[in-house]
Amino acid sequence: MKKARDLHLLLKTIRRSSTSTTTHSKMDPSDRYCFSPILRWNPEVENYFIKAYGADHFSIISKALTRPSSYSCVRVNTLKSTSDAVIEKLLEIIKEKGFDGDCHGKEGSGPNENVGSPLEESLKNGPIVKCPIPGLEYVLFVKGTGPHMIDYGYVPGAPPKEVIVGRKCAEAVLRGAQVFVPGVMACSAHVEKGDTVAVSAAIEQRNPNGGWSIGITRGTVLQGSQTDPYYFERSGLYVGQGTATMSRAGLFRASEGIAVDMNNRVFRLPSFYDVLDGEIFLQNLPSIVTAHALDPQKGERILDMCAAPGGKTTAIAILMKDEGELVAIDRSHNKVQDIQKLAAEMSLTCITTYKLDVLKAIRQRNEADDANTNQSSNSLRFDEEKASSSTAEGFNLDKTCEDNVSNAIENGGTYVSKADIRKAKRRMRNGPGRNQCVGGRVENSKGFYPDSFDRVLLDAPCSALGLRPRLFAGEETIDSLKRHATYQRRMFDQAVKLVRPGGVIVYSTCTINPGENEALVRYALDTYKFLSLASQNPRIGGPGLVGSFESPDGRTEEWLRPGEEEFVQRFDPSSSLDTIGFFIAKFSVGTKDV
Repeated sequence: MKKARDLHLLLKTIRRSSTSTTTHSKMDPSDRYCFSPILRWNPEVENYFIKAYGADHFSIISKALTRPSSYSCVRVNTLKSTSDAVIEKLLEIIKEKGFDGDCHGKEGSGPNENVGSPLEESLKNGPIVKCPIPGLEYVLFVKGTGPHMIDYGYVPGAPPKEVIVGRKCAEAVLRGAQVFVPGVMACSAHVEKGDTVAVSAAIEQRNPNGGWSIGITRGTVLQGSQTDPYYFERSGLYVGQGTATMSRAGLFRASEGIAVDMNNRVFRLPSFYDVLDGEIFLQNLPSIVTAHALDPQKGERILDMCAAPGGKTTAIAILMKDEGELVAIDRSHNKVQDIQKLAAEMSLTCITTYKLDVLKAIRQRNEADDANTNQSSNSLRFDEEKASSSTAEGFNLDKTCEDNVSNAIENGGTYVSKADIRKAKRRMRNGPGRNQCVGGRVENSKGFYPDSFDRVLLDAPCSALGLRPRLFAGEETIDSLKRHATYQRRMFDQAVKLVRPGGVIVYSTCTINPGENEALVRYALDTYKFLSLASQNPRIGGPGLVGSFESPDGRTEEWLRPGEEEFVQRFDPSSSLDTIGFFIAKFSVGTKDV
């Protein structure tokens, strides 16, 4: 617990020093040109969250969600490098990019009790520090700074040249990205390459049919006057200043590329895009904690049910020391390929990927047993490799293939058609081909038999209302939140069937919605009496929500009961940890009902 308190203190100190409003120029005289967003919610959803958190607390949470965390969290691949070696490399990269001064920043005026502490002193040694929690020393915190006051060059009657970007583009800029061409919605007249431009965000507004839209046609010319689309709505939504890399005409003729080089940002976080591939992975702290909560062991068979893009999958594989079988599934072909690519970059071999809908993950026992199929296909694959390596020695490939298929059938394998034999021959002669190369082939799966995994991770698709920075949240309604919760329960039902008695299920989301978090735990415990909440290590998040919510239609949503709140971990984006909003629950699986 002391180490957990140290972590809170460390991140509180980082946050304090990172939120100092240092600048080399004076504050713009116009209140319009600043960053002070107000997160808009659906009124019913807002009322629901106010009842869950209290009005004051929810207001603080909403404000925190509009800003990025004050640090980047980097996970080191301990199978390929060490924390000390990575720190040394990252410091050199930061120095080369000229970010070193920004990372240090000017200290804010925080509480006196932090001054002079060992953690405070460690922060003075550089912009990168190790996580103090035992077992998480391979996690590094890289400090950022902000919010910064920026002088956009406003003069009454002569507004600065401006580029308006879409909301998602603006959120990416706040995390350190550049402005790319597809994100540009509108631009001032007469912008030329090399001009300094202010970058603001277009946020969705209510349209006449009751939906949401930004109301700006791509290519709109801005005059800097009140007649511009959403002139008043953009007040307080300026995310930084940059240099146009092409003219206004070029911005809307090009299909790709950087449109604005952001060299003066409201929030400054060092970019590690395409840096130290295979050695590091940028990942939110709660996601790393989730892998530890699963407590994977070497030699186990583990399932990651919604694995893309592979961050938690690779974190689990590293904790397993790359020994065992880690099955990662996703229903998207491209997302499965992303997992494969990441696993290959990190040189992880225990990960097996499949394209599979989570809701179809259970394979019935009355289906054809796939053990023999696997035996024959594995035999063919082995023999293909053997034949390929033996070609230069004069082996007869056709006869080798036919003999191998015959052996596979005699040994209990399933029947293989002549067409399959011909395909195998062609692969032996011509090589595996592009679609069969490692990282290029995605295998479909018919599912898995019940009780076939030691541990199951369900990082469920959710409303994602904990992700930050977030500049708009009005699209979620009470009905859409209910649909998320229903879908998650169906996925959890699959997880319960797939894990063996004595095994473990970890459920996680990146949302602040109790209906997708505590209500799911209540459903699990009430529906499956053989499940019980298990303690998690490390425990650095806060307790869950106890109680219930009664909706206007009389429906009651049950959350946790007294005594259960300390078994889950709820990460509050407004807490001193300064993380995304996140939730983790761990279940022990007892003897299942017959």
